[in-house]
Amino acid sequence: MSIHFKVILLIICSQIFLWLMQLAIFRTLPKNKSDPSPLLIAVKCALFVNIPLLLASWVVVVSDQLDPYDAAWTIAYILLTYNGLAYTYCHIFNMSETSRRIRILYELSLAGRLRYEELADTYSDKNIFDARIERLVTMRQIEESTGRFVLKSRFLYVVGVIVLGWGSLLKYGAIGKEMLDRCTLEESTYR
Repeated sequence: MSIHFKVILLIICSQIFLWLMQLAIFRTLPKNKSDPSPLLIAVKCALFVNIPLLLASWVVVVSDQLDPYDAAWTIAYILLTYNGLAYTYCHIFNMSETSRRIRILYELSLAGRLRYEELADTYSDKNIFDARIERLVTMRQIEESTGRFVLKSRFLYVVGVIVLGWGSLLKYGAIGKEMLDRCTLEESTYR
């Protein structure tokens, strides 16, 4: 079996392993309000798969007796390709979790029939805002302290500032520029 085939097979198997691990975790977690967010579980599973993938990659390059230079590049290629696919998968998974259209179809599937008002009530601005706040709390990005929310982690905040900065560089409009002007790390309420 050629090294190229082994590499492709390893990348495909690692992606399947990610899906199976995520499936097993979702099936075994008890359903309660304090569950971690599904996206957070998907990201943690994707990151964890790097460990057995690195070991399997090492076995492949050692078994094919590649010189150290080729072995390093082969392992780097395997890890970068897997993580690129895992990153894409996490985005697709996130879109499927948060898409309003999919959620509407899901609600209709569960209920069988819903009036327009019932669907509209489900998607009021307050419900959407509450869901986003709950998701940020579940992901441990913010927390409530004495009736006020504060940043618990800077990770998403910094990512947001980078995205807004990139949008500003690409001239995506005044909203991105205005938001970027307000977003400075010094003004953060991070503890």
